[in-house]
Amino acid sequence: MSEQVQVIVLNDSRRIEGCEAACGIDWSDPEALAMAAGQVRDKFGEEIQIAFADLSEDGINPDLEKWSRLATAKSLSFPLLLLNDQVRIAGNFDIRQLLDVIEVEVELGV
Repeated sequence: MSEQVQVIVLNDSRRIEGCEAACGIDWSDPEALAMAAGQVRDKFGEEIQIAFADLSEDGINPDLEKWSRLATAKSLSFPLLLLNDQVRIAGNFDIRQLLDVIEVEVELGV
């Protein structure tokens, strides 16, 4: 892998839309976050660093606030999957989809 892929799962638990079916993972659940991080590490090693953030929490990184503004402006649903500062998924997704998107990014070397 030539360049490191930066992965951020950005949630805003105040703005999650309800779902009546199995819509993905609860990205505010610490156990789910640990499981996702473990699966990313197992599949890609330490080369891929994944971070989780919730805009509804106090003390959020101000750099992430731009994603809140973008989501509002473009009517994007949370959570957002960001890879290398690009939105790859907006709305509910699961760990399999997370891994698939990372794998494509790694293979393309984008």
